Amino acid sequence: MNNNSVGKTVSKGIAGSVSLVMIIMILSRLLALVSTQVYMSYFGLDSFLNIYSFAISVPNIVFNCFGTALATVVIPIYAGHLAKGENDKAARFANNIITVSVAITAVLVAIGIAISPFLPKLTAFKTGEEYSFAVKALMIMMPVMLFYGLNYIFQGILQSHGKYGFPAFVSVPSSLVVIAYVFLLGDRYGISGLLVATFIGLSLQALILIPPAVASGFRYKFTFSLKDEDMITAGKMALPVLVGVSAYQLNMFYNTTMIANFEGMVTLLTYVQNIVVYMVLAFVYSVTAVVYPKLSESASKNDDEGYKNTLSSVLGSVMMLLIPITFGFITMRRPLLELIANWGKITQGDIDKAAMLMLMYSIGIVGIGSKEILDMAFYAIKDTKIPAINGFVIMGVNIALSLVLINFIGAYGIPLAYSVSSLTGLCVLLLLLKKKKGEYGRGLGTDFVKCLVSGIIMALALTGINYELDAAIASSSIVSRLVKLLVPTAAGVIVYAFCVLLLRVGAAKEFWNTIKGKFTKNNV
Repeated sequence: MNNNSVGKTVSKGIAGSVSLVMIIMILSRLLALVSTQVYMSYFGLDSFLNIYSFAISVPNIVFNCFGTALATVVIPIYAGHLAKGENDKAARFANNIITVSVAITAVLVAIGIAISPFLPKLTAFKTGEEYSFAVKALMIMMPVMLFYGLNYIFQGILQSHGKYGFPAFVSVPSSLVVIAYVFLLGDRYGISGLLVATFIGLSLQALILIPPAVASGFRYKFTFSLKDEDMITAGKMALPVLVGVSAYQLNMFYNTTMIANFEGMVTLLTYVQNIVVYMVLAFVYSVTAVVYPKLSESASKNDDEGYKNTLSSVLGSVMMLLIPITFGFITMRRPLLELIANWGKITQGDIDKAAMLMLMYSIGIVGIGSKEILDMAFYAIKDTKIPAINGFVIMGVNIALSLVLINFIGAYGIPLAYSVSSLTGLCVLLLLLKKKKGEYGRGLGTDFVKCLVSGIIMALALTGINYELDAAIASSSIVSRLVKLLVPTAAGVIVYAFCVLLLRVGAAKEFWNTIKGKFTKNNV
């Protein structure tokens, strides 16, 4: 078999893995969105539901610093031993990292519980019954960090064995538990019971990964050694990641705390984040979960050409998809929210607020998604310092800009500042990677402009279709809402696809040639 054949086979394997993970992750995020919609519609956006949203966000934000560092170091070290046939070393490292992680997380849980009475003082929930409930909610949710840690480690183990499906599936059980609780017990135990159901659901994210990990050959044996060579390597790799991600999570904590001072906005912010930010990240993570090992492999072999080609191809494809998503969310945000959110106790005022939040978040989609790709590109060449420094740049821009914008557009200044800071961080990483690795991604700038022009044309077409449909359909039935969302969306996809092909965008040409090749092969 020649090198071209091998390359095509590997590319098809990557594409197949990415496609599978992407489908599972997007469906998982959709189910998470449904679960949020279910409890929002059932309980309404009162202060206690906003306290619930605040309480489940805090431990997630706190632990993501440690968790992302874990995810970054587990795969290279564990998979590296497997690739060399050093299964005993891989098992010893996995056992050690689990024990150390649980010990560190237990300390984080204790600290989280200890500061729970102080955190609501930073929000509008600082007095009376709301304060008491906020403290109780935080104390209930803090121990979930133990399961977050195991979740990250088991995902790394499974991905190292080439099993991507189960890690992508982890959020499904937690969403199902929340949905089942609302319908079966929501009227009996209220939002307090929702906290417990959420805790159970989130703990399942780790527990369901144990059987597939065991099936892959993993067996836990107690090991605790901070002086182990692999643990020292992990510590050196993790520290800069931890610093950088801490900046990002401080960003998120700041945003959540600030918006908690605006009545009814925490739950709406969480809901919109599920639609825009986390859906985009689900797509991007499905790409990085498969491409990150490939970039690392090229870097370890000093194959700069392969590294640059892989990175350029991924950036081009991701950019081509994120730009229409941006314009799609901006122009279709109201029909989308009217369809999926306008139920139960959700009011038109809530829809208006959510639509504005969505607009502000949508502005930063390209920055939010592409930054993650570039972070992985730096991690692959074992440079964790630049993403860490960039994290603080993003945090500084976000905090400074939000403090200014809040004075002009209130709560909406928080997601807008986040979007602008994400775009700033993307620009910084693009420039620093060019400085470190030299020229890469030739034609990406031109393709970006072409995609931007195509997105603007698509947005104009969608705006015109929306106007005509609003004039022609006065009904608010489910069928009418579906028509108002699906017809423009389908037309927008066609318009954008036609434009990027007409303008000869590189990623679009490759995609089109792949489709033509498959049809040609099937017809032969």
